[in-house]
Amino acid sequence: MLDNPDIPVETLPTDGQDKDPRFAYTLAKGMQVLRTFDPVSPFLSNAELAARTGIARQTVVRLTRTLALLGYLQYHSETARYRLAAAVLSLGYPLLSQLSVRQMARPQMQELANFARGAVSIAMRSGDSLVIVESCVDHMGHAGRPDVGAKRDFHDTSLGMAYISSSPPQERAELMASLALQHGNQWPTVQQCLAHAQAQFDRHHYCTALTPGVLIEAVAVPLCSNFTGERLVMNCTVPRFVLAPESIETHIAPRLLHLVRSLENTLGVRSSH
Repeated sequence: MLDNPDIPVETLPTDGQDKDPRFAYTLAKGMQVLRTFDPVSPFLSNAELAARTGIARQTVVRLTRTLALLGYLQYHSETARYRLAAAVLSLGYPLLSQLSVRQMARPQMQELANFARGAVSIAMRSGDSLVIVESCVDHMGHAGRPDVGAKRDFHDTSLGMAYISSSPPQERAELMASLALQHGNQWPTVQQCLAHAQAQFDRHHYCTALTPGVLIEAVAVPLCSNFTGERLVMNCTVPRFVLAPESIETHIAPRLLHLVRSLENTLGVRSSH
């Protein structure tokens, strides 16, 4: 068994001369192939997968055939491309079913979504991003429903900022180092935004963010869970055209904080903030 199963992606063993005898490189490559598919690229050929992953094309051919025979990929003969198959969903179901906080939170999440005329979601960490595990949208339909399984970045979302701001020092340092590598020359700007988010979190115990392109404002609060010690984050996103000035801070954030604290009390856990 690995000493630390939560190794950051950038420190995973490489397929070079000094191989780690405990690391299954073929399995890692297969998982890398599966992770390459996304909403923008749902269909990919072997050549495209090889180019995006850096894995040799002959190896990709073996991996995609194996994954297709196992039911995790489906081949489309007319386009000679693969897509993810339904078996991929079954991998995540045991995790979702054990996250009891999802079922417990739904009524209050729906109530807040209706009040805010937006969407309320729960997310958890998945490597170098966050993944949504539950979502409720207002009954009037002003906001689109964030899909379960959708990813969110750490550096420019309320979910990511709240997660980093509430992280233990070691995990925070790891995340910051990863973001510095990802953003290169843009890192000083990103770092400044994260410092502002940290200051906001230290004062108010929540983080806000604006998505300029779609004009959506959001507020997020970390949520402690008793499920294997997992740390979650809950946010509320609202289209700007339905918001009154300052309503995120004065009306929505206090309700989100109350919702999270209520859930933590029910779960029998205590937040550090």
